[in-house]
Amino acid sequence: MPPRTPSPFQPRHKQHPKVGDAGPGSAARRTGKLPACTPSELRRRVSEGEYLVIINGLVCKLNGFIDKHPGGPLAIQHMVGRDATDEVTCMHPREVLDDRMPRWAVARFVADASYGKHAVSFVEDMELPYSAARSSSGSGEQHPQPGGSAAAEELDYAAIQRDYRKLEAHLRAAGFYQCRYSDYAYEAARYAALFAVAVGLILAGPHSAWTFLAAGVSTAMLWQQLAFFAHDLGHNELTGRRKFDMVLGICVGNLLGGLSVGWWKKNHNTHHIVTNDPDNDPDIQHLPFFAVSTRLFESRWSTYYQRVMHFDAAARSLVALQHRLYYPIMCFARYNLYVQSWSYLAFSAFAPFRWLEIGCIALFLAWFGYLVALIPTWPLRALYVAVANSISAIIHIQITLSHFAMSTESPDPVHECYAARQVRTTMDVACPRWLDWFHGGLQFQIEHHLFPRVPRHRLREVQPLVKALCRKHRMDFMEFSFIDGNVYTIRWLGEIARRVKLYNARDKKLLA
Repeated sequence: MPPRTPSPFQPRHKQHPKVGDAGPGSAARRTGKLPACTPSELRRRVSEGEYLVIINGLVCKLNGFIDKHPGGPLAIQHMVGRDATDEVTCMHPREVLDDRMPRWAVARFVADASYGKHAVSFVEDMELPYSAARSSSGSGEQHPQPGGSAAAEELDYAAIQRDYRKLEAHLRAAGFYQCRYSDYAYEAARYAALFAVAVGLILAGPHSAWTFLAAGVSTAMLWQQLAFFAHDLGHNELTGRRKFDMVLGICVGNLLGGLSVGWWKKNHNTHHIVTNDPDNDPDIQHLPFFAVSTRLFESRWSTYYQRVMHFDAAARSLVALQHRLYYPIMCFARYNLYVQSWSYLAFSAFAPFRWLEIGCIALFLAWFGYLVALIPTWPLRALYVAVANSISAIIHIQITLSHFAMSTESPDPVHECYAARQVRTTMDVACPRWLDWFHGGLQFQIEHHLFPRVPRHRLREVQPLVKALCRKHRMDFMEFSFIDGNVYTIRWLGEIARRVKLYNARDKKLLA
């Protein structure tokens, strides 16, 4: 189905009456006599404002749960009208799938000939204001794509889905979802050492630029390592207890790093559901600075930011130079995260830990401000703060390498299963085991996207199993060294920049 850009001026979906919500304990579920729901019925009810998601063959109505979902409303809205069994399975504890989701079931899903037996999405041609259709390579206009797996007709999505589910069940049964707490003993020692070096240099080091430059580097590395830990906690990889891991994550990310973990979780869960989709994934929506797809030349509507991403004169100028500006802009990326964090805590309607997060960021400003005040002169203070924030570019480069140069168009958004989509849109970084600490699990991004709750210290063991899955089904497993990954990404950004120049030249010719 062709993708489209939803209009920001569409009327809001009417809220389905709560009287119709089949909440926990409904008679239909108690007796097991749920009515059948066909694709056409599903589409009709979605068009009337119901948030219907298919999970294990059950049609679950989530209108009464969407505002309570810990991962934010968008994570659910992007699954409306789709079979989200794999998404829910990999991102939640087993009891959510087996016990909680069935409580919201209102029907049994019954496939028919209109979509075929193995379709996963039934709303790709519908105008949903909260979720744009998945970008498709079959939309008429051709958009260049990096790399690429086998053509859609050559991939057996049903077989991929079946083997992915077998692998997930194997990992769960083999204990891969269980955290080995001893792994974090080494992590904690590293955090303490980096913090001690930074504070020690500021308190006892000679008052020279080199001292505070080194202190800034140590602080940046500390923030990088803490970000990896906060990421683990956001996915409940530590204890599996959502509230405990989230509060600990806030103490790490907000208190020690000054960034909102709540904002990150809302953003990141959306990214996992709609990875690399130009209209829906906030992790590739960086205009006017970057465009990773020529679709962004069309001034698309962002379902995450709820605004048009204008491809205006500023965007044309900056994107035409993005391959040259990539590293300089990454040096300022952390400042953007401060702004995003404060904006989320001040204005977001969904911020379940708002006051705890605000309190922890206030404490961060207090302790970090006091530490900076111990530096004797303003120029040295500015040097330390600038270096600490700029060297943090390392983690932003690591994050963007995973997706910037990967596919942004599905060959078949109606049938492409979750596993195939994650492999298509994600890149691994090859590195020796002794460098795992530096990459913090981001080097196994394909494995992480397939199994987000598997602790990162186990992902190296998972990788051979995922590679075997990809070989069996002829899916390209994209893996580069860190250096080669940078080269690959810069080349792709350069290709898009070249297209911008052609785009600009074409417009000038039309105006002449």
